[in-house]
Amino acid sequence: MDKKHAKKIKRDKKKKKEKKQAQEQDQQMRKQMNMFDRMPKVCSACEKGFPKTREAHMTWRVVVRNEKQQVRLFCPECQEKIDEGIDKMFGDNDDKAGI
Repeated sequence: MDKKHAKKIKRDKKKKKEKKQAQEQDQQMRKQMNMFDRMPKVCSACEKGFPKTREAHMTWRVVVRNEKQQVRLFCPECQEKIDEGIDKMFGDNDDKAGI
């Protein structure tokens, strides 16, 4: 096998790998976009309505569980209560999970 043929095989292999990776990323993005349609319009804890403002989009938290195909939305007040509960359970650690 000469050098040209070896390079061609290497390029083909690399191109095939990149194509497969791009397809996997595209499939993952489609799954995430489908989950976006499931996003609730109210807070999952207190049922406060989700305002369609830039500030709300930056402060509200979206939690997605792909295996259960579940999407939850939490307002800043409920996030704070959750964080306080985590701090009480695990103590004041730098990381939120207390690990």
